[in-house]
Amino acid sequence: MSARAHPKSMAKALRKALAEQNLDLSHSACLEIVARQLGASNWNTLKASSDKSASLSFTLFVEHGRQEEAAIFYRTVFGAVPTKTHYLQQREPMAVELELGGWLVSICGSNPRREAEPWRGGPFHPKEKGSVSAVYRLDVDNVAAMLKTAVAAGASVRDSLQVADNGHRVATIFDPFGHIWALHEKAVATTIQAA
Repeated sequence: MSARAHPKSMAKALRKALAEQNLDLSHSACLEIVARQLGASNWNTLKASSDKSASLSFTLFVEHGRQEEAAIFYRTVFGAVPTKTHYLQQREPMAVELELGGWLVSICGSNPRREAEPWRGGPFHPKEKGSVSAVYRLDVDNVAAMLKTAVAAGASVRDSLQVADNGHRVATIFDPFGHIWALHEKAVATTIQAA
């Protein structure tokens, strides 16, 4: 879901971050700040424009029990911001919600019962690197730096750093959970640099 649809979560995260720095702002003041950051003149204008649009979010399934590990990887490598954790009744993490590139991404452990009964249908976590039906593209400032960080955090290179036909530097990785991420540099490259 676009971050535009979650200004309340963004305001809550802002308020928490400020509180950690011993700065106390009301939730409504944080809402106003978020609204201005998103290009609206005030919270009411942002809320009205958000109510009219559809939104999209997605869930990445990982092996049951690896949700927090995956969230740490996405925070460390991609700069994702945690927004909420959902727990099972036994206080075991079920899913971790992150904001990444303006989108809500849920990291969920696939249900072991579904895994044991594949005839019932998924969703399932990838069993092999790239055994997925989607590639996630991230537009980033520096592909080489992100590629290096990703590999150091446990990713493996699928397609090495290169200049695409549109002049942008690109690379593709498998994250440690089998998902494919296409890294696309925002600016057009003048020369290729080694990763």
